[in-house]
Amino acid sequence: MIVHRGILLICVLLMMVSACSSAPAEPPPEAIELLQQATDNILKVETLNLIVDRTGADYVLNTDIGAATFNRMEAQYAAPDMMQAKAKVTLGGLPVEIEIFAKDNDQWWRLAGTGWQNMVFLPGFNPRELLTQEDRGLRAAFGALKNVTLAGETQMEDGAAAYHLTATADGAEISWLMVYLVEISGETTIDVYIDKTERLPLKLVVVQPDTASETVGPTTWSMEFYNFNGDTQLVPPPTSAAP
Repeated sequence: MIVHRGILLICVLLMMVSACSSAPAEPPPEAIELLQQATDNILKVETLNLIVDRTGADYVLNTDIGAATFNRMEAQYAAPDMMQAKAKVTLGGLPVEIEIFAKDNDQWWRLAGTGWQNMVFLPGFNPRELLTQEDRGLRAAFGALKNVTLAGETQMEDGAAAYHLTATADGAEISWLMVYLVEISGETTIDVYIDKTERLPLKLVVVQPDTASETVGPTTWSMEFYNFNGDTQLVPPPTSAAP
């Protein structure tokens, strides 16, 4: 009898342990809620760095010095209206690095290693529209995403834990991602990676399926955001109006 009671007690304890260990996990956040948090948080950022890479089919950038194939851009942004960037393009069949400085509508540009020129390089480009305006920039682009789904969790190359969202969008409505520096067209598929802790967007990958051919893959844009509210290394042209 004592043995039976001992066995019964052990069974009860095992059932209690099993019940505790199988407690339901915290449900994952809603995809739309994550995207909204990431949008709200990045709009509060004062400075950031970003890298834009283009792979697949060429994208031709129309500038005041001619048509250039966009390859890569590294940029720094300081709220509310300043951006400095280095863009690697192919101009006249040759690889060229162009430096750009913009403060509001005032633009300066130069070929790497040459003198600055105070003239419009990218018609219509204004860095103020990236983060500070409700109906433009990143807020407008993120608001245009459709079919937003939480695909899961992942680890970024730097080790950061991130939520992975997938979405679709009309290219014209998400060109605000790059302040119309690049004008995206056609239907697109999008992957969004959001930092689990900070709830800030870390990376976006935008694919334009309609640009693919039998020999070249679709134009694919990879945008990485980092160094949020970090120190900037903006070096305005000597005669610009920037502080």
